[in-house]
Amino acid sequence: MRCPLQSEFEAALTAILLRAVHRFLSAFKVFYTHLS
Repeated sequence: MRCPLQSEFEAALTAILLRAVHRFLSAFKVFYTHLS
């Protein structure tokens, strides 16, 4: 039995992680293009 609060928390955590990864990748791309 899963409580709805846990799944909602997992969804929010996943969204935050995806946003952080996307921000990291875009920052890395900008840094890499500035280096070359």
